[in-house]
Amino acid sequence: MIMNNIKVYAFVGPSGTGKSYRAQLVASENNIHYIIDDGLLINENDVVAGNSAKKAPTKIETVKKAIFIDKEDRKEMIQALKKIKPDSILILGTSDGMVEKIADNLQLPRPEKTIYINDVATENEIETARRIRTTEGK
Repeated sequence: MIMNNIKVYAFVGPSGTGKSYRAQLVASENNIHYIIDDGLLINENDVVAGNSAKKAPTKIETVKKAIFIDKEDRKEMIQALKKIKPDSILILGTSDGMVEKIADNLQLPRPEKTIYINDVATENEIETARRIRTTEGK
């Protein structure tokens, strides 16, 4: 593990429950300035590295992109993290295992704190996010 001085936080919830939408709020509340979400490294609202998994042609390709299976994607992200040297980072995932896999692939420590979507959103808000994902594809 190369970047063991970075504090890693996890934000976990099923697909389509509003994680990306709420990530900035969770990051802000925990004084985190960088987020890894669907293959992207985001600072505030700016993408600073990576390739969006959402643009992948298949569900399997989407997952591969999101967890940095591709050597080039992984290398680009590790180089960006080494250059930026964030003191903390929030990794979004659909499960604890997914976040751990992302951390491992990017040579980051395992998360020291996990925040679940149910901790920051009501069931109504989660259902609304799911409905929007299903009907509008967002």
